[in-house]
Amino acid sequence: MKDNYIYSNNTPSKNEKFTVALVGNPNSGKTTLFNALTGSDGQVGNRPGVTVEGKTGRCLFLPEMEVTDTPGCYSLSPFTPEEQVTLRYLEQKPDVLLNVVDSTHLERNLLLTTQLLERGLPVVVALNMQDEAEAQGIEIDAKELSARFGCPFVPISAARGRGLTTLAEQCSQIRGRAVDRRRYADAAARYADIETALAAAVRRKVQADALSDRIDSVLLHKWLAFPILAVILTAVFFISVGGLGGWIADGIERLTPLLQSLVGDALSGAPQWLPSLLGEGVIGGVMSVVGFLPQVMMLYGCIALLEDCGYMARIAFVTDRMLHGLGLSGRSFVCMTLGCGCSVPAIMSTRTIKNSAERETTVTLASFVPCSAKLALIAFFTSYIFDGNALFAVSFYFASVIAIALGGLLLRPFKRGCKGCDDVFMLELPPYRLPRPMGVLRQMWQRGRAFLAKTGTVILASSIVLWTMTHLDFRLSLTDAEHSMLAAVGRVLSPLFRPLGFDDRGCGWQLSVAALSGIAAKETVITTLQILLPEGIRGAVSPLGAYCFVLYNLLTVPCVAAVAASVSEQGVGKAILSMLFQALFAYTAAFALYTIGSLAAVSPLSVAIVLASCIAIALLFALLTRRRRRIQKAPKGS
Repeated sequence: MKDNYIYSNNTPSKNEKFTVALVGNPNSGKTTLFNALTGSDGQVGNRPGVTVEGKTGRCLFLPEMEVTDTPGCYSLSPFTPEEQVTLRYLEQKPDVLLNVVDSTHLERNLLLTTQLLERGLPVVVALNMQDEAEAQGIEIDAKELSARFGCPFVPISAARGRGLTTLAEQCSQIRGRAVDRRRYADAAARYADIETALAAAVRRKVQADALSDRIDSVLLHKWLAFPILAVILTAVFFISVGGLGGWIADGIERLTPLLQSLVGDALSGAPQWLPSLLGEGVIGGVMSVVGFLPQVMMLYGCIALLEDCGYMARIAFVTDRMLHGLGLSGRSFVCMTLGCGCSVPAIMSTRTIKNSAERETTVTLASFVPCSAKLALIAFFTSYIFDGNALFAVSFYFASVIAIALGGLLLRPFKRGCKGCDDVFMLELPPYRLPRPMGVLRQMWQRGRAFLAKTGTVILASSIVLWTMTHLDFRLSLTDAEHSMLAAVGRVLSPLFRPLGFDDRGCGWQLSVAALSGIAAKETVITTLQILLPEGIRGAVSPLGAYCFVLYNLLTVPCVAAVAASVSEQGVGKAILSMLFQALFAYTAAFALYTIGSLAAVSPLSVAIVLASCIAIALLFALLTRRRRRIQKAPKGS
């Protein structure tokens, strides 16, 4: 069969650099292919919305080939923010357009292919997920499709590394070649062309498995969806915090006194401050954070499993309706899920939200999602105050969900958006797939490596600074912790945090300083407590005070890096307003919880009456709001 996608022979020299743009529908495997081609470690998930901006890397098979991953889009009509980002990149005219299509859904994916062919640039189509197509009994004649569309179609499986060398070679061969711009009269002509091509090139031996639909009938059930989600999250935290992750963390914790003893013996003849600095400051401070590395890695291993199997996309679908009432959408949830790793990419991903009101609200609320640093803090208090009970750990995640809901309601009157900026959230539910062990392990390693990198830089520097301020007074003379610079600062702050329960057992200045240190990095809170409370957190604060302390740090102003991302995305003025809202919201939430908890210990009936009154007011408000909406929607004169 003639390869009619080759039109001339003016191919550039072999070693000349050329650019390739990965373009495709959401969840077609673009990021997986990008990682396989470049050896990169970009985030991969069996859900749309993983890529929010272009990433560039050098091809492992052809060093002269530079590959850029673009956000997934269904068409080149600038309808969604992702499509706008992709279209802007294509306007820079890369040398080759590498169109990634899902071989199990060619009918939908090839619409974008026809639009790419109209741009007059060399196009190579990667028939991805061939392994899944074969499992479903789908046979695809790549040569027939190449002949009908006038460009190379290359069968591959990015997840299994099949066909990648051939794909890279095709990109190299077609670059620089003159191509005929295909033109379609209208949308009907596109679909007719696609239908004719698929009728000639695709054969199905068996009907596609409907297992995903049967599973969704349970997991997306109107009444069962949220309870199932709660059970799954509880299981995740039981495994991560109270199960295997907690068991490994306990083993690492036992190493700390051993290392401190070895350092003390090795420096027995040195000045007294040096063993203290290295033992209590460096080893104690750093190991207090490193000890929770297993729990962090286990949590993200579980999250990677949920992403890989396709359940994370279902969570976005389930929460979309609830978020809509807050002026948000499932797109906001997709952004917030990135916050489970770090608030910075979560905030940066909001640039794909077209509606300005929704975007600003999402930026403000994204830091309420517990990141890996906050997970370490949650694990710390769960282990030492709540005896490793995973229910306490998962309760903080549900608290963050409630906080996001309340925060959205409070911000909604101030976020009116703009006309013509309505953002439509389209979500494709991917089929359920068996998780790939290597992909899960890779994500666990990436998270662990990032956690250790921060421990070896920010946490190490913070440990040294905190030890110094704990052992020196303002005259720079050695002293005990009670008379140090840090104690003086803490006593100024302590009255401010006393209503939140930080000082209910006489250690208010230590907890106040720890909360303030979280501005640098939330892991530093643990380091500060380890240095200021060498005998341990047990007994330093009551369980209620400890819960309020964690809740405050969960919801308050995030770390400096996240604040910088907020400034970048919404400007200095609005970023300052976001920080003020976060600080006030966190303080109010912790104050309310401590007040109600303290009252419950004295008079449970009073608390029951207050809670019943709040529920009644909330229901009345909901009924009045619903009635007002009905009146507004009613036709005039009715």
